[in-house]
Amino acid sequence: MTEPATASLPRGFRAPGTTVMVLGSLVGAVGAFGFQWYGARVFDRETYGPIGALWTSFFILVTVLLVPVEQYVTREVARGRKSLPQHLKVAAGMAGLCAVLGAGFVTVTLDASFAGDPVYILQIVLLSAGYGLLFVGKGILAGARRFQEVGWMLMVESLVRLAAAVGFVALARTPASMGWGMVVGGFSVLALAWWRRDTGDPGVEATPPARFLRGYVGGSAPAQVLLAAAPLAVLALGGDSGLLSVLFVTFTLYRAPITLVFSLQGRLLPYLTGMSTAGEHHGLARIVRRVMTAGVVLTALGGLVGWVVGPEVVSLLYPDEYAPARLVAALVAAGVTAAATAQIASQVLVAEGRTKRLGYAWTTGLAAAVVVAVLASGTPAGRVATGFASGEVVALAMMGVL
Repeated sequence: MTEPATASLPRGFRAPGTTVMVLGSLVGAVGAFGFQWYGARVFDRETYGPIGALWTSFFILVTVLLVPVEQYVTREVARGRKSLPQHLKVAAGMAGLCAVLGAGFVTVTLDASFAGDPVYILQIVLLSAGYGLLFVGKGILAGARRFQEVGWMLMVESLVRLAAAVGFVALARTPASMGWGMVVGGFSVLALAWWRRDTGDPGVEATPPARFLRGYVGGSAPAQVLLAAAPLAVLALGGDSGLLSVLFVTFTLYRAPITLVFSLQGRLLPYLTGMSTAGEHHGLARIVRRVMTAGVVLTALGGLVGWVVGPEVVSLLYPDEYAPARLVAALVAAGVTAAATAQIASQVLVAEGRTKRLGYAWTTGLAAAVVVAVLASGTPAGRVATGFASGEVVALAMMGVL
């Protein structure tokens, strides 16, 4: 077997480019916040609802269908395999499914969530195509340990999206203009020509994509519904589009830790894959125990911080009408911290190819969230936040056991 092209590079976290990748993740998170902040300043919370619905629904689809593609490509390239064109075909299939589901959701909820404007159907289809390519590129770069270039990709995508949104809104002051900014951001990374880094060996035995993706998607679907569907769930519990905007802003802002995890997990996976290939299973178990211990402490701390200053943080960054109730802020902060911890721990199962087990943890968590939200009393926002926090804590406990 041909030696992987990355074999001569430093192992673990000593490979060059880590600083730029972390910086890119931070810049990407700030750019995403800037996008939301700009929209909330330009539009009132009722008018802003369609962008909140578009961002939320596409975030779920991306993390369920396209992040698994990135993880698969990263793992295969880290093993020394050439990605293109085989993985591009896999990505096309998943992006096509993303487009169909997204277009179907927007069509069904067009009047309730998208102000009856069919342009959002076209936008979510184009978003699926652009980000399908983006995640293949990110997987190739991460698997080849081109971490500096991953960092640049994260910066370009986020900053171009923000700049394009501002430009389009200047031309036409409508929420749909911000949707076109999202579309441009996804396609912008093609300028980085990431395919030039695909220098692996096509003869390396491949992990069957269907087996890997079936398990990963089965696990990530309930995970991302649990993490991201709360703003949409509030409509089912009697809330209106204004309350949807409040929860959307709150969740997007508080979700920063797990957004960073999604950006940086491509940095972690090649290292864990190397440990798994070398049979260092005790070392992997030790990593999980440390992550879980830290996660329990940070989850409690996150809830406390959310209670003390959560609404004030939202009011500081957004108009006062977007501020959540104090209990909602505390529950969302605790829940996203638990979700971030569980996502980090899940990378061990991904590295070992045991993606089917992800579904056990996240499905249990989602079921717990639904039951709690339905049985809880109080406002629609409070019920959704209570269910969300309960489900994430249950998922975290299950992930630790698995």
